[in-house]
Amino acid sequence: MKRSLAAIAAIAMFTITACSDKDSGKGGGNNTQSDTLSGPITASRTLKAGTTYYISGPTFVKNNAVLTIEPGVVVKAIKGTKATLIITRNSKIMAEGTASKPIVFTSNQAAGSRNYSDWGGIVILGNGAVNTAFKGVANTRQVEGFSTTDLDTYGDDVIGGGGRATNPAVNNADNSGVLKYVRIEFAGIALSTSPNTELNSLTMIGVGSGTTIDFVQCSFGGDDAFEWFGGSVNAKHLISFRTLDDDFDTDNGYNGNVQFGLAIRDKDISDVALPGQSNGFESDNDADGTETAPITAPVFSNMTVIGPWAINGGANIGTNVFQWGLFVRRATRLNLYNSVIVGWPYAVLFNGTKTADAALANNLAIKNNFFTGSTVANVSTAGGITVDVKGWLMGATNANDTTTTLANLKLTKLTGVNAVTLADLDARPATGSPVLTKASFTDAKVNNANFTNVPYAGALSATDTWTTGWTNFDPKSAAY
Repeated sequence: MKRSLAAIAAIAMFTITACSDKDSGKGGGNNTQSDTLSGPITASRTLKAGTTYYISGPTFVKNNAVLTIEPGVVVKAIKGTKATLIITRNSKIMAEGTASKPIVFTSNQAAGSRNYSDWGGIVILGNGAVNTAFKGVANTRQVEGFSTTDLDTYGDDVIGGGGRATNPAVNNADNSGVLKYVRIEFAGIALSTSPNTELNSLTMIGVGSGTTIDFVQCSFGGDDAFEWFGGSVNAKHLISFRTLDDDFDTDNGYNGNVQFGLAIRDKDISDVALPGQSNGFESDNDADGTETAPITAPVFSNMTVIGPWAINGGANIGTNVFQWGLFVRRATRLNLYNSVIVGWPYAVLFNGTKTADAALANNLAIKNNFFTGSTVANVSTAGGITVDVKGWLMGATNANDTTTTLANLKLTKLTGVNAVTLADLDARPATGSPVLTKASFTDAKVNNANFTNVPYAGALSATDTWTTGWTNFDPKSAAY
C-alpha cells in the first residue's frame, strides 16, 4: 500500500435506516435476523443459501463468534458506507463454497456500475507473530485504513498479532477459519484521509497456519489483492485479476507457504498516484528495512504473474505506472520457486543492501523461474547494492531463465484477448513450452507437505482447469 486518496465520505453509522430488500437492508447490533451485517457481530450466525446479504459500514465479527456462510451465498457491500468485514482475533469466518457454488463478496452496485474501491474488503486478524508494535505493545499491528480516532474507538477489534490475544503466547498455528471457493470483488478503499492507508481485497494480520485459504479470487481491487502482515497462514489457488496496485504483498514477518497463484494485470489500469507503482510481488521485512524478527520469509511456488506488456503487446499503456514483477526490498527474505513472471518493465528488482546480502548468503531463494518480456531489464538493483546479486540470481545453481523470450514460452493466449474483459486470456503453457518441465522441488523449502510436486513452473499445467467453474473474469457484468 502506498497511495494517497482523496477524502471519502463521512464515517459510516453502525445502524442505517431502512432500505429496499434489493440493495440494502436494516442493520445494527448482531443482526441475527437481518439480511444486513453491520457493527459488532458478537454471537455466531449462519448466512443461508438462497438469501442475498449486505454489509454496511465497518462490521466486526468478535467475542469468539463464528460467521458461517453457506455455499452459493452472495454478500453485497453497500457503497458509500465504508463497508468492511473484519474477523477479529479468536473469532472465525467459515466461508467454504464449492466449485459450482462459490461464495461471492461484491459491490451492491448494479451491473455495469461496479468499480474499484466500492467497499473495504475482508480483513482477518489472527494471533500469530508480527514484527511490529502498536502503542508500545510488541507483536501487534493495527489495520491500515482507519483514522487515529477510529483506532482508539475500535481498540482491539482492529489489532492483529499475539500481543493482546486471549492466550498471550504467540500462536502461529492459530485458526481464523476457512476461505475456500470465494470471490472478493471491487474492494479496497481508504477508511480515512491519511495517506497510504487503503485496505486490500484480502488483508491478513497475524493469521495462523490453522486457517485455510484456498481457491480465492480477488478482482478489481482498489489497492493490493492479497496482503499478509506477519503470521504463517498457508494458501493455494489464488487469483489476482485486474488489481490496481500489487498482486501479492508480504510484510512484517509473514512466513507462510503459497502455491498456485495467478495474477493478470489490466494494462490500462495502474496506481498512478505519486509515488505510485504497480507491482506483481512486493515484499518488505518492515517499513524501516530492519532485520527485526520474525523476518518476512514466505515461500511461494508455481506463481504466474502476467504483466501489462505481455497482454496484446503492451499497446496503449499510456501514463500508467507499472514497475516490477518481483520487488524484494527492506531486508525481506522472500523465496520464489518454479514461477513465471512476464511482461513487466523490470522482472526483478533487488532494493537495499540487506536484501542483496541475504540473497548471496542463501538466506532467501529464487530458483527455477522464468523472468522475461521486460521492457527495461529482466534483473536490476537499487538502494546502494554493490555485490553481484544479478550474477547470483542468474547463476547455474539457481536455474532461473532470463533469456527465453515471451514468444518462446508459448503461453496459450496473451494476445488477441478481449480488450474489455480480458476474460479469454489463457496463461496455460501450450505444447512444447519450456514451462512444462521447469520445476524442481529438491530444496527443503518446497520439498515438504505444504507443496504439491508438479513438473511445470507457473500456476497452470497445459490442461489445468482449477480456474474454471468458481471464478468470474467479467464481474462488472455479472447478474447478482
